[in-house]
Amino acid sequence: MMKTKNILEEVEKEINPFLKKLKEQDYVVGIVLLGGLGKRKFLDEFSDIDLTVFTFEKNISDFPLPFEFHYQSNGRNLEFNIHQQVLEQEEEKDSWDESKIEAYSRGKIIYDPTGRIKRLIQNKTKFNEEKAFNRLVWIIQQYRWRGQIHSIMSYKRGYPESSHNLLNQCSEILLEAVYLLNKRYLPHRKWSLVYLKEMGIPWNKLNRDFEKGMLIKNYKLSDIKSRIRVLNRIYKIVLIEIKKQYKDFPEDPYEYYYQNFVQIHKQTKIDKLLDEISKGVNNHNFIKLKGALCFNLIDTKDKFYKEMSFNSGIRRYKNVIRESIKHERKIKD
Repeated sequence: MMKTKNILEEVEKEINPFLKKLKEQDYVVGIVLLGGLGKRKFLDEFSDIDLTVFTFEKNISDFPLPFEFHYQSNGRNLEFNIHQQVLEQEEEKDSWDESKIEAYSRGKIIYDPTGRIKRLIQNKTKFNEEKAFNRLVWIIQQYRWRGQIHSIMSYKRGYPESSHNLLNQCSEILLEAVYLLNKRYLPHRKWSLVYLKEMGIPWNKLNRDFEKGMLIKNYKLSDIKSRIRVLNRIYKIVLIEIKKQYKDFPEDPYEYYYQNFVQIHKQTKIDKLLDEISKGVNNHNFIKLKGALCFNLIDTKDKFYKEMSFNSGIRRYKNVIRESIKHERKIKD
């Protein structure tokens, strides 16, 4: 998968004396190897040495290490990044952010005499299905706006650079969706495309499409549309898989999103009024009627009929309401 030489075994031998000394320190309660030293099992000449050292609150004053230091070994410059965590503080947190979850789920515990590090990581790295579902709703509705609407709109406004910027964002969120559908979170950007190759079909075949979707050749409309076509292919694959995994995924993610996360009420008073007066009304008239009710702040039947008597903008919907009443009568009959 990687294109450079794997020097993991050599580096492991060189850092073992340091790790052995760490384990002997009273202030150390746990050690986790991250990055290439973890489950990736790959280090090259460009890699640094990432590890987390856990300590207890009572030992904070004894902790001597900085985050970064360099050590020369066999002609090699080893850059150490020591991530420092206080165990009790991490245990008390409700959750970790997604990048931290991804990092530690691919980490390797090498020292855990109490077993608390293992329990901590198991608890904090559990995949949150509800959170993933809501994020996928957001991604799908945002892709439609940014990728299919605003990217073209920005070009027509004279800002092709904004079009490309929007499509760059679309590449990022579609990539995030791929990870969520594989029950994972986005890793560091330098690995997010590389790790696709670890996944099954069709995800391990998407590298080329993402590369094409990210490529900016010029600021012409033809190039913007070319990128949209490629990203739309990825979008369709993602959407098909979402609907396979989440049977209750909304048909209209945009409406679902603003009803559940933007509005004060999931169903507004005007929505309830519409349920009463618009049965059987076609979609075109429904949209116009809803707009008229909102614009005139009409949220009850009394207000509606009162406005109809003198407001020509509302009176025009008289036939629409008759259509609804006829529909109700047919159902009752």
